[in-house]
Amino acid sequence: MTRLGSSRRSLLRGAALWAGAAAAGLGSVRYALGKTLFLNDPFQLGVASGDATADGFILWTRIAPDLFNPEALPPEALAVAWEVAADEGMKNIVAKGRAWARPDMAHSVHVDVRGLEPRRPYFYRFHCDGAVSRVGRALTLPMPRKPLDRMRFVFTSCAHMEQGYFSAYRDMIAQEPEFILHLGDYIYESAWSRPVRRHPGPVPVTLEEYRLHHAAYKLDPDLQAAHAYCSWFFTWDDHEVANDYSKNESQATADPASFTRRKLAAYKAYYEHMPLRPSAAFEESGMKMYQRVLFGDLAQFDITDGRQYRDPLPCQPPDWRAGRLLDITECADYANSTRSMLGKTQEAWLRDGFAKSGARWNLLAQALMFSDFDQIPGPQRGFYTDGWGGYPAARRRLLDVVKERKVGNVITLAGDIHSFFVADVKDDSFDLKSATLMSEFVGSSVTSQGFDSALFKALLPENPHIKFCDDTRRGYGVCDVTKELWRTDLRATESVKVPQATFSTLKSFAVENGRPGPQAA
Repeated sequence: MTRLGSSRRSLLRGAALWAGAAAAGLGSVRYALGKTLFLNDPFQLGVASGDATADGFILWTRIAPDLFNPEALPPEALAVAWEVAADEGMKNIVAKGRAWARPDMAHSVHVDVRGLEPRRPYFYRFHCDGAVSRVGRALTLPMPRKPLDRMRFVFTSCAHMEQGYFSAYRDMIAQEPEFILHLGDYIYESAWSRPVRRHPGPVPVTLEEYRLHHAAYKLDPDLQAAHAYCSWFFTWDDHEVANDYSKNESQATADPASFTRRKLAAYKAYYEHMPLRPSAAFEESGMKMYQRVLFGDLAQFDITDGRQYRDPLPCQPPDWRAGRLLDITECADYANSTRSMLGKTQEAWLRDGFAKSGARWNLLAQALMFSDFDQIPGPQRGFYTDGWGGYPAARRRLLDVVKERKVGNVITLAGDIHSFFVADVKDDSFDLKSATLMSEFVGSSVTSQGFDSALFKALLPENPHIKFCDDTRRGYGVCDVTKELWRTDLRATESVKVPQATFSTLKSFAVENGRPGPQAA
């Protein structure tokens, strides 16, 4: 960050960051010295902030006057000025500086602003060669472990631009959240069903194709407005890369080396288009997405990455490399105690964080539903292998930490399944007398279609720990948290096929302090 009057520090810090990028294989870059003439708005992809802390946040933009013309910008880095103000009119500037928008990073800009006051709004904008961006708003967090009485945020996932309009993002703003938690499938690489609008090209494989996909999503006015309204936190799921991929395996690309190249291209494009902290910066080995966020003494958020480190799916047929419904009696490897969903390092980090947490509420934020969901009617048990259902030993290890260390008020939020779910996470999912260890809320989707509402409804008697399920509506969740109560409102719409869809609260549930398990509110 550059405090007012100390720009030299910012430039030196920026030079160090870019030197590290060059060392990671991004190469050297020429810097533009003359004025660049823009035929279109260079800030047409909007602005965003993310990964907030008590004293700052990450600011993002991308200089992109023409997405389809690679010669619209010179092959040099462009100087981009940024400023942060205490007021929306940008009169009381409290921080400012300059960053370089480099061509090898798609002319994106990431600014790590620090030194601000805790838990208050700030406003920001960018300048480049006479062009000025819209003004964005960002909120700093409360001081870690300091007394905090309440917070309000939304969680969301699964936004397929071909399958609907992003009206959900507009409704999120109306709920006045302090931040937005995105749980994966921010973009979709593939297309199916009748579209209401089109992706900009074929299924992406190369870096340029993933960049174009991200840019097309960023052009959506409702998404831009939600990014400009408040800071976001992120994890990813599969469709930012390819359906149901696991580490270096993919349904779409049989050769692991080829898929690894595709995955790293997708990761780089993802970083270029998100306001992510410096520790997540793209490297040739991948990106570090998991993180722990503290909201005073009220809540600890453990945001996880369920894709990058997982072991292969269990008992896969030789010609199938994606999730499938598995009868567990037909798979000897299903209960293998060594298999991990999160990888050993992340799993140890999560267990340690849960065991040492002193927060009132402990949130496990992830892409995939944690609750068991038996999808074979009758006495047999069958689970979809791409989620936690394919990693029962890893799931058991985490439940044992909660149980043995007596971790209180554990809430898990998820997306992925394009359906609302509310569930008791029990010590034994299929024994209603067993202890409830966590409470789970699963959001539906911004636009992505549901799977089979009749089937889901028919399966509920097989899954008595699931208290609510609805995959007929698209939507997201709003969470109001106090010391004594966690409340989640499920916001939903009847249709995402019209641009001005309206939302209402479909159902509300609450979890009382010291009493695990959601209750109808």
